Amino acid sequence: MAFLAAVNSAPAFSQNFDATVDQLADSRDIPVTVDNFIRAATDIEFGKYVALAGGVNTFYHFRDMMPVDAQTTISANRDTLYSAAIIDISEGATFTLPDVGDRYMSAMIINQDHYLNTVVHGGGTYTLDMDRFDTPYVAVYLRVLLDATDPADLAAVHAIQDQMSIEATSSEPFIVPLYDEESYMGLVRAAVGVGAYLPDSFRMFGRKEDVDPVRHFIGTAGGWGGLPEDEALYLGISPNLPVGTYKIEVPAEVPVKDFWSVSVYDADRYFAPNALGAYVVNSVNGTRNEDGSMTVHLGGCEDGRVNCLPLVEGWQYTVRLYRASPEVLDGSWTFPEVQPAN
Repeated sequence: MAFLAAVNSAPAFSQNFDATVDQLADSRDIPVTVDNFIRAATDIEFGKYVALAGGVNTFYHFRDMMPVDAQTTISANRDTLYSAAIIDISEGATFTLPDVGDRYMSAMIINQDHYLNTVVHGGGTYTLDMDRFDTPYVAVYLRVLLDATDPADLAAVHAIQDQMSIEATSSEPFIVPLYDEESYMGLVRAAVGVGAYLPDSFRMFGRKEDVDPVRHFIGTAGGWGGLPEDEALYLGISPNLPVGTYKIEVPAEVPVKDFWSVSVYDADRYFAPNALGAYVVNSVNGTRNEDGSMTVHLGGCEDGRVNCLPLVEGWQYTVRLYRASPEVLDGSWTFPEVQPAN
């Protein structure tokens, strides 16, 4: 399993990213080295969201899942909708989120060195200042659970997004420095190449004192905006099985505080369009068995079986465990493996 094929990073939409790159590519002149790569990568990511929102201190809301016929992010997540803002906290700021009841909603705060000092859950008003987050700008990045098959739930998430707000004393524009593209992309390719040999996302994302510097560097290159493992553990699995009929028998009690999900991808870890529009099964929206367990069916969907995800040649899948319990993180409990349906 290659971690960088499984990480649930912040999504990038090609038309906006390309526009940002086009604006910078002609005049990038700051050499990117091992020493400044993480800041450069984060500056570039921040620039994307500033462009989307039209400035700092403003949320940009992704209103729908990434189109399956226009995917730009590997191993995309179809469990949540995203909102993001780059906030000037140089003179202090707050952001306010509505009460969402039992629905999963998380907000991670990323500083300019790609450290995640805080992840918050649920509604409330949260304070942002440099004493806590160390840099004059931060990204506030939200995930809200969505049933992508239910138009009413999509409308409900839109209503949640519309109630998010920001108050900031300063609103200095965020300017992306002019980085040398060749050296930047060379480091990205090198780090992603090494990342192919990592088994998991442990110690890639989080506070400075919690991350491993090498893993943090690799995670920045291949999975910018990933959550720490105690918030979301990502398991990318390549079963090397032909198209057929399989299942995952998930027990009623999975040791996670929020939810788990299974997403199926093609050989390149993108969603393969299918007539059912079925790409993910999770513990919130899936249909349970009488004993509370859940059977995730992989292949054989033609007979109308529930919780079924179609397969294509070279299929792979990712398990996401949101706020996993200690027994998951220490390896004493493992998510069930795929098995033949018969």
